[in-house]
Amino acid sequence: MALSSVSNVEKVLGVDLSSNDETSVTNIFIPAADAAIENYVGYSLNYEASISETIDGNADDSIYLKRIPIVSVTSIVEDGVTLTEGNSEDYVVYKQLGLIKRTGLQQWSTQRLQNIVITYVAGYSDSEATAEDIPEDLKYISARIAGRLFISSASLATQQSTGEVSTNIADNTTDSKFQMVKSESLGDYKAEYESVLDQMHQEVLNPADKQILSKYKKQYFTSASILD
Repeated sequence: MALSSVSNVEKVLGVDLSSNDETSVTNIFIPAADAAIENYVGYSLNYEASISETIDGNADDSIYLKRIPIVSVTSIVEDGVTLTEGNSEDYVVYKQLGLIKRTGLQQWSTQRLQNIVITYVAGYSDSEATAEDIPEDLKYISARIAGRLFISSASLATQQSTGEVSTNIADNTTDSKFQMVKSESLGDYKAEYESVLDQMHQEVLNPADKQILSKYKKQYFTSASILD
């Protein structure tokens, strides 16, 4: 499931897209935006109902999974023994951290290869009842990136067909379909664009995008810092 939608992109751009443009945004630009976001944060954000990880024992009390947020843990099997979730049982789950922590004084078994199998559900979804809804800031960033990519593509198509660079997007003087802000800022980050081609040469994720997405990058903590 995509992080954003055509309607989100239209809101960011302030336009109504044609049916052909909607298809391009849905099939090309939103997936490209989501791929850039997931590459930056380091994991897939989309809901998945069954994920299995086979992990080495680490002789510690904590194991971090690859995907967050955890929706639920289906099973954990360690050295052939199925463990039980609960404060007074074998382990507890810190969903936002992607952390599975042994309870009491228990630890994961001493370092052995591939001896722990964890099956779980993770990710965001607006349609799955058990999953967390896609956060609004992720929807916004996905739509904003997709909008920039769409406009860059439209400008290139105009240049290739006419031999001239269209300035409609940046100048806001003619076709309102391609209107776009000429500057943006967030905190210490500020950028101004003389034309849409300036935006084409920027990274897919600009510093403002990265600042918003930074909270979704996985953070690892010592076990002592988790419980306080």
